[in-house]
Amino acid sequence: MRRIPLTLAAAWLGYWHAQAAAPFLASVPGVPTPIGTSNLPNEPEIRFRMAMMQSPLNSGYDADVGAYLSRYLTYGSTETEAILGRGMVYLPVIEHYLEKCGLPKQLKFLPIVESKLLPHVASTKGAAGLWQLVPATARSLGLVVDDHLDERKDINRATAAATSYLQKLYTKYGTWELALVAYNCGPGRLNQAIKKAGCQEYAQVRQHLPAETQNYIAKYKAALYIGTFYQQHGLSPTLPDPLLLNALAARVYGAISIKEIAEATGLSVSTIRWLNPGFKEDNLPARKAGIFVTLPKISWEAYMGAIQKAGTKA
Repeated sequence: MRRIPLTLAAAWLGYWHAQAAAPFLASVPGVPTPIGTSNLPNEPEIRFRMAMMQSPLNSGYDADVGAYLSRYLTYGSTETEAILGRGMVYLPVIEHYLEKCGLPKQLKFLPIVESKLLPHVASTKGAAGLWQLVPATARSLGLVVDDHLDERKDINRATAAATSYLQKLYTKYGTWELALVAYNCGPGRLNQAIKKAGCQEYAQVRQHLPAETQNYIAKYKAALYIGTFYQQHGLSPTLPDPLLLNALAARVYGAISIKEIAEATGLSVSTIRWLNPGFKEDNLPARKAGIFVTLPKISWEAYMGAIQKAGTKA
């Protein structure tokens, strides 16, 4: 007889037990609603989906995960749909770099936690970009952060750096729970927490981490769930700006002038700046490694023609 996998059987038992118990508990005076679940639609189904969800972590549901899911699914649903819309632009790029590093593709949802998939965003602590890298970490990973260019806001360069960093952290700590919290608070703080805990078991280490980092795994689990099962909750991605949907990034090795790009393509200077948030000035010197430039696909032929023409004149 075919055996049902233990995890699947346990999930089904938990699901039906919750389904049976929920109406009864709701009818008993004095029995409170479980913390973090009161605003969640079909919470037993969420538990079941999370148990079955592909994840680099132990993807179990708890009250902390429920609290973050409640925001995504209820009063924050409009923002959630905007995030999902931006995912149509950026998640395929992130998947590409995760695959290059041999990392779990579910990590593509980590920037939802970091930046809500907003490449322009910067924190009060100095972190910036989709992956919210601080300048020192970014530079240690080979990114340019200077007066002309901030590659933390470049989707390709920042994602290549962040995925490489995640790979190193996983190799060092051996579990994705520890690798992700090290990404959030830094290896130094995690090492201190491990020393205080006397072990590397995440459940023991967690209480010694900074308060913000203690919630990081729950935030990621909630983001992973939303990215995987949003359709089951009636959510639809808000279509992003057509310029983003039809944009193409390519490496340019010569000096860059936003004004010259605008003249060659007919795009406005403000549009070019918006598509390239890492450009801190309108004129960028040439870089040996090149600079990624993002433009609408239909604009590239005109721009490359202008570059070729300028090269011929020179």
